[in-house]
Amino acid sequence: MKIGFVGAGNMGQAILKGLITSGFSKDDLLAVTKTLESSKKISQEFKVNASNDIKTIKDCDVVFLGVKPQNIGEVLPEIKISLKNDALLISLAVGIKTESIEKIFDNKVKVIRAMPNTPALVGKGVTGLAKGANATENDLEVAQKLFFSIGKVVVVDENLIDVVAAASGSGPAYYFYVTEAITQAAIELGLSKDVAQVLVNNTFIGSAHLFENSNEDVSDLRKKVTSPKGTTLAALENLDQNNFKEIWKDALTAAIKRAKEISNS
Repeated sequence: MKIGFVGAGNMGQAILKGLITSGFSKDDLLAVTKTLESSKKISQEFKVNASNDIKTIKDCDVVFLGVKPQNIGEVLPEIKISLKNDALLISLAVGIKTESIEKIFDNKVKVIRAMPNTPALVGKGVTGLAKGANATENDLEVAQKLFFSIGKVVVVDENLIDVVAAASGSGPAYYFYVTEAITQAAIELGLSKDVAQVLVNNTFIGSAHLFENSNEDVSDLRKKVTSPKGTTLAALENLDQNNFKEIWKDALTAAIKRAKEISNS
């Protein structure tokens, strides 16, 4: 199976690295970038075939579409000219419906939307998949196999893929944002920057490892840290009084709204 990447930014490179680590032959991998300079860089770093000519995807069985949503309109007609009739197109573009892609291909292309996240860079990502009208269950299995190389995979209906993007695709940014906020609060309350960063960063990392290695759900683990009438309970009650959970729902709703705006633009 020959696999091509049209656009090889951070996410494309993460998937490329995952495939290589999982044992895919480098000879069967191709990256197509916008410039000759960037294609040479990819070729040197990953030891795969790379080009700035989109026509080179003509022999690929699977093509990852990794260009930015705003560039989809100019890239897809070029892909249409060279893509094999039975090739599978996997789109990483936020907010771009499979129907919109299929329309450009006269409804004769198999499309799967994928929403991975940046922990894929270290093999700890999670990807949401949704298949278009022409993609088969076998195509979905192929996509799952590919994305298992960078972490876990879930399959959803396409009408939920924007929720996946909001909850998981953007999720790492939320984690980093909360880390920043708690660190800043600790500094303002007297800790040095270095001490605050060590404490907060490693608390998050350690908690994630604890959760990963536990059979308990996240609520049970939280309750174990929350003693009656204790300091943790005081902090959590303050968050609840300030509608912390509703704030997160509003944040995800804003992300979903933006994805739909991109889809309609």
